[in-house]
Amino acid sequence: MKFKIDKGLLPVKIHFFFFFAALGPLLPQMNVFGRQLGVSPAVMGMVTAVLPLLWAAAKPLFGYVVDFWPRQRKLVFMLLILVMTGSYCGLWFLPMPEEPQTRFPLLESVYHLNDTVYLKHYEKKGDGVLEKYTCHWNCSEDDDFKLYLSNATFINTVYTDDGNISCSLFHMTLDEVREGETICIPKGDCNLICYEDTIENRSKRDVNSSGVDIVGVLEEDRRYKEDESSFYSSAKFWAFVVLMCLGTVAFNVANCIGDAVCFDVLGPERGSKYGAQRAWGTVGYGVTALLGGWLIDMVSGAYKDFTPAFLIAIIATAIDLTACRKLNLPSLSSPDDSGRALREVLKIPRVLLFISFAVVAGTFDSFIIYYMFWFLEELAEQTDSMAKIKLVEGVVVAAQSFIGELVFFYFSGKIIKRWGYGVTMTVSLFCYSVRMALISVIQCPWHLVFIEGVMQGPTYALCYSTIVGYAASVAPEGYSATVQGIVAGMDDGVGFALGSLVGGLLYSWCGGRSSFRGLAALALVSSLLHAALFTLVTRRDDKNKRVSPEGEKMLDNAIYRETVVPLTDKQTEHL
Repeated sequence: MKFKIDKGLLPVKIHFFFFFAALGPLLPQMNVFGRQLGVSPAVMGMVTAVLPLLWAAAKPLFGYVVDFWPRQRKLVFMLLILVMTGSYCGLWFLPMPEEPQTRFPLLESVYHLNDTVYLKHYEKKGDGVLEKYTCHWNCSEDDDFKLYLSNATFINTVYTDDGNISCSLFHMTLDEVREGETICIPKGDCNLICYEDTIENRSKRDVNSSGVDIVGVLEEDRRYKEDESSFYSSAKFWAFVVLMCLGTVAFNVANCIGDAVCFDVLGPERGSKYGAQRAWGTVGYGVTALLGGWLIDMVSGAYKDFTPAFLIAIIATAIDLTACRKLNLPSLSSPDDSGRALREVLKIPRVLLFISFAVVAGTFDSFIIYYMFWFLEELAEQTDSMAKIKLVEGVVVAAQSFIGELVFFYFSGKIIKRWGYGVTMTVSLFCYSVRMALISVIQCPWHLVFIEGVMQGPTYALCYSTIVGYAASVAPEGYSATVQGIVAGMDDGVGFALGSLVGGLLYSWCGGRSSFRGLAALALVSSLLHAALFTLVTRRDDKNKRVSPEGEKMLDNAIYRETVVPLTDKQTEHL
């Protein structure tokens, strides 16, 4: 078996590598970047729910533009890449919260992350070294109480050495006892004011005995609440929203057009080699995600400094734009049928079924992308692992890229040829169920590395290759970018919007573990439903043959059917 590098495809490989290298240190961190600014999960869910709707509209629009003005494809493509990186790097200039300067730290637990808090018995060996604090609720005259807390601004787990674990001892309401954990509901609209336990004989009104200006601390807490209420109307918050929206929409549209460009360069005879080109993007993404996470932890203090990530993105984009100038795009003609062939294809039941379940897959991808690291950082706070959390996240992305995505992108063409698009989609949905179920049971941040290394490939990589490959196979002549835009818009447009909005509300309501378990069950049901509907629609189409000539002509190229295409011995040539 001989492996050859087709020099004509080299610019495509370089583009994929550096395009995703620019995103590696930034894209996985967008939500936790907002978390550090002070954005709650519910608000982040609403923001990220709007984003997919924007690019769901933008993808077919830009695809239609480049299909009707094919000579401008390269210019539009490069401008989108420039807007993407420029917008993301604009976040560099947003002011981060100041690091704590006081000798006696104030831990304010507003519970932005959840409406519930875990109450656990403190084990010095298992839970690491935690500081003991005396606390009270700033909105209540109830007595003080003692707790062990991690050194973080947002607290979702508290510890006690009291033998009787009861929410009422800490003036909270019992929610439920689940899997040996007591879950409490904190006082509504209150801050938890805590002081180091080494300071004795203090009260809310006593200043002299502790040497701490309690009145000043309470005043600072009052100002914090006022700042918090005005944060969502501040220029900083809206600058974050606008820049994140511009960058993410530009990325998704550029990624979609990049896929269409890749298929145009490959041509219909070599379309199955798309995965081998896209695998280079996986390598670039994994390298810079790992490097960026390590560098961020190296230069950061109490708050994470994302400067290394922005610098990596700028350098990678500069190289990517240089490679894009070398792309030799084939000459294409504009379609002249006023969209008739496109409309015919979109009426075919098999195509509609595929697009519908692309939305389902996008919903699962969205929740994992936006909330997996959020859940991971909550777990890090519970296990006192925040010091190296960006390194852990970088290793997770590297495992996703080098183990899962690289293998499955590379061999996706063979898998799809062997199974067909329909069976491959069913298998991917089942793997999403397994993946989210495993995420829901991890007890240490490092456990996620193994899960993502194994499961990212058969879920995201295989499913993505199936979606873009099927879109390319059914696209009428002259509509490659438009069909890619429509199918991708449903997958990571409508699907991502559902995953972000519903996922954010679900996460706020029942927490990370329960959310992942619930969606794992939904993915299992989706897999079974797709298998049943795929079989039903395929048999009905085979019997009735009511597809129009234009639609049937497009389906002749599709593998979303029961036919199994045998593998050839020359599939690995000219990769």
